[in-house]
Amino acid sequence: MIRFVLKLNNSTPLTILFSLPVARQLYYNQTANVLRLASPAKGLGPGPGSGSGPGIAMGRLILPCALRGQYDLFVQARQGGALKVETQAKHPHHTWPLLNHTHRIAIRTQNRVRKRQLIVKWERSKFDYHAMHYCLVVQRISSSSNDFASFCEAIYAYTRQQQTHSRTSAGPCSGANSIFDLVWSRPPKRARHLNPRHNLHIVCTGARTQQQLRGLQPNSSYKLQLFGVHQRLQNLTLPLASVQVHFNRTHPTALREQALSLLKIGGLHGVQVYSFKVPATTPPPRFMRYLLLPCAGSEIRVKLLRHHEVVAKVGNIYLPTYIKQEGIKPGQRYLMRFEPNNEDEALRAQKVRLALSSEPLFRDLPELPENITVFDVRTRCTSTTIAWNSSPDERALSYCVIVFNLPQRSGMDSTNYCMDFAALRITQHKNFKYIRCREKLPSASDKLEMETIMSLTPGDSYLIYVTANLSMGKPLPYQTLTVHMGSQCVDLESQEQPEYY
Repeated sequence: MIRFVLKLNNSTPLTILFSLPVARQLYYNQTANVLRLASPAKGLGPGPGSGSGPGIAMGRLILPCALRGQYDLFVQARQGGALKVETQAKHPHHTWPLLNHTHRIAIRTQNRVRKRQLIVKWERSKFDYHAMHYCLVVQRISSSSNDFASFCEAIYAYTRQQQTHSRTSAGPCSGANSIFDLVWSRPPKRARHLNPRHNLHIVCTGARTQQQLRGLQPNSSYKLQLFGVHQRLQNLTLPLASVQVHFNRTHPTALREQALSLLKIGGLHGVQVYSFKVPATTPPPRFMRYLLLPCAGSEIRVKLLRHHEVVAKVGNIYLPTYIKQEGIKPGQRYLMRFEPNNEDEALRAQKVRLALSSEPLFRDLPELPENITVFDVRTRCTSTTIAWNSSPDERALSYCVIVFNLPQRSGMDSTNYCMDFAALRITQHKNFKYIRCREKLPSASDKLEMETIMSLTPGDSYLIYVTANLSMGKPLPYQTLTVHMGSQCVDLESQEQPEYY
């Protein structure tokens, strides 16, 4: 049995190469047996080595994270010959080409200060997303806090913290492998409670891209660093993203310009608040435009606040509505809050779609006219003629007329301005009846557009949508129209009468 002593001044991946098959034992700081770190393992743990069984190394021994300290390696050759042992302070896949590529991942957080909870979500890695697992390093910021350049450094700081807090009760290492079990052996959980006496925590989530953290300290700042662990490359670790969070209040959800977002009006945690920042463009914006679509056609009101003062308030919004705000300045931040217009609307007023822009037109949304009423021009036994004001948008535009059956004896309003108006999704609706799309007529913008809907059933009721559509982007609906077909009609289809408007 031959003994080799290796002292590491920094935490780093470690690869040990053997020229012959050997039996070996590896100890960390003369206490912890880390041999199993190179054994085949499942899940988010140390990666597999090249051994054919416990204690047997056929070519190399790999430690994804070798902590700072002393390692004692005992080896015994299984066959005659000169034995050569080589150590490399690097991962065998350190030349993986994607390590040098730019990788942007956004981390989103939501504070629940009253419950001392923080919800963390992030985007899935684009680098071998099917094989990437994640570990979140959570550090409470203090005067001694430092960012970690690698996941191995974070593990070393975490184990030193655990040793310091357990020294009075169980010594520096209670159990042979407990140092490494602190990170690798804990299964992923949806929620993880953080020890309030510790400033550093490591939470591995497996393939999950969100984590709920409990037990955070109010009025504290936390540094979140996200690392990826590649399951098919001997647990090669790489930094993915980092963000700093001040855990003192619930952060409003940030709104993006030119995006049609689906927002909650209320919820289990009170009134939902959203924020946006006036962009710094050249030339600077002179106004902000907002487009609101109450999903169920319920009456809502919106408040705009700046520095906790109400700067605008609009109520009685029950159909797609534009709001224009003048006198803004680049860099100003506003809060937006939605509420039901009255108590009777509280059950229906659950969601709203919102788009905002500092430009005269929304890039991916058509422009609706000031009056978005759809008129019932003439309804007969099996047909109805409708009309609506033409869009003032000068871009290439088309209209779609969509008809749904209304269930018999239904006293509820089935309007949904937030549905997906794509033709494929519409035709799969259980109450779908009719759809027809056509280009905008080459006429003046103040003219009426008309459409006749045929083959309707006497005695039935129908809900009619008219949508304006750009060639690229999302459609916008006009105000819905409900028509009721007569159950007993005289056939007048052949007796055409002139219509006057």
